[in-house]
Amino acid sequence: MKDIKKLSVALALVLSQPLYAVENSTQLSQELHQLKSQTSELIKLLIQEGVLSSDKATALMAKAEENARNSYQTSTDVVAGNSKDMPPQVEPGVVRVPYIPQYIRDQIRDEVRMGLKEDVTRDVLSEAKTKQWGVPGAWPDWIKTIKPYGDIRFRMQSDAFEDDNASDILNIAAINDAGGQVQAGDDVFLNTTEDRERTRLRFRFGLKAKITESILVDARFTTGKEGDPVSRNQTLEQYKSSSSFNLDRAYVKYTSQIKDVELTAGRMPNPWFSTDLIWDSDVNFDGLAGTYRWLRTDNIYDEEERAFDPFITLGAFSLQESEFSTDDKWLLAGQVGFDYLFDNQDKLKVGLAYYDYQNIEGKINDPFSTEFDYTAPEFLQFGNTLIDIDSEDGEELYALATDFDQVALTASYDITRFVPTHIIVDAEYVKNVGFDKDLRDSNGNKVSDKSDGYKLKVTVGWPKVRKRHDWQASLAYKYLERDAVLDAFTDSDFRLGGTDAKGYILTGKYGLARNTWLQLRMLVADEIDGKPYGARTLQVDLNTKF
Repeated sequence: MKDIKKLSVALALVLSQPLYAVENSTQLSQELHQLKSQTSELIKLLIQEGVLSSDKATALMAKAEENARNSYQTSTDVVAGNSKDMPPQVEPGVVRVPYIPQYIRDQIRDEVRMGLKEDVTRDVLSEAKTKQWGVPGAWPDWIKTIKPYGDIRFRMQSDAFEDDNASDILNIAAINDAGGQVQAGDDVFLNTTEDRERTRLRFRFGLKAKITESILVDARFTTGKEGDPVSRNQTLEQYKSSSSFNLDRAYVKYTSQIKDVELTAGRMPNPWFSTDLIWDSDVNFDGLAGTYRWLRTDNIYDEEERAFDPFITLGAFSLQESEFSTDDKWLLAGQVGFDYLFDNQDKLKVGLAYYDYQNIEGKINDPFSTEFDYTAPEFLQFGNTLIDIDSEDGEELYALATDFDQVALTASYDITRFVPTHIIVDAEYVKNVGFDKDLRDSNGNKVSDKSDGYKLKVTVGWPKVRKRHDWQASLAYKYLERDAVLDAFTDSDFRLGGTDAKGYILTGKYGLARNTWLQLRMLVADEIDGKPYGARTLQVDLNTKF
């Protein structure tokens, strides 16, 4: 503020001084030019300091020029002897020009120089701090490319069961792990009758490293039970003072400069455009995947005008490797689709996928043989039609009774007419075209074809809840028959996981702070054609991410 006042005073001195003249006209012209330059520089400084607006500065310059012209006329009159207001004691033919004293000009110059010096020093120090100039032991460049990220979710969950539920539904996963019903003990049946309340925690932490502009490496660790691909939840219990922490993702990804090609290898996130009807949100994939968008170019005008953006995705993923057989289990899949941006900014996305499972069916062992034990899945939830492949020797080991080749059509339409509120409609239909039409149970009865599934969902609110007061509400209906999809990979929360289920999902989200939100979800589901089994699950989640 003190500097601003000094500048203002200096400018006032310049503008208020009349010109009394010079020894000759050449000197007068030089003095006028000097005065104009001084005035211009002072006005520029005042504009930079915020004292004057541009409009006021223009008016001030006009006033200065007017004063200069008047002074020039006065000095001309003096030289010609026509002035009545000549200062006293002026020698004939000589006109003196008072201007800003040198000490004031020196003071202004020094203060401006000091101010510039402080600004430059501040900028240099900031740059040095950012780039760590001359800092011993500064981080190497490759470490600077690493970006940590993660999230944590605390959940309170209540599971309530219908009064007429069957109590003798086998827990196939426990039986397979134990080697038979007798060995499974108290875990031989699913809990379908006793209500349950628990607190659960999910924590995920990862590191992303951008090796080059095109190559990204990502590794993530998470809580959860080892060997469970569909849940990262850890039930909180005081007597279990520690939780397991497992490798959740580890992959390398290549993205071309114009983003028309993406190639990923390793344990990667879901590469498919899909819903949780087929893939639980926690499922990751082990293998290779690539996406190609053939209409993308390096022409910026094409980029701005492109509304139709088709793509194709192909992938090959290992499901289960066998040490004693070449019949490893694989998933070979492909999807074609497109994104479309309407003139009113509405968005449509459609994808048609084919998921081809290799060597997924069970094979029955010869008596007292374990040759085909590897055909039993290493993980399953509940619902698929199964066969006992070890029934002859008194032990039990269950495997899938039929093949799975799924065709899935997925669509999402984002209505932006009411922004910032969006209305998003999601739909997915799946059909297992690999179902064995001649499949029969252990009694020789033909197994009915239950191989269809669909989901409809309507979401209103913000597309993503990212900051305080953002909100989102959704209602979904899901219908998933027994052998429509592999029960191992579908949503683990809807009727506590698996297939042969239908019902509703009501969800609400509210932003509490940046990247922190509260979620309330109610899932109500019943059986389609199996034994009576209905469940109501209430989840209250506190989520935050970084």
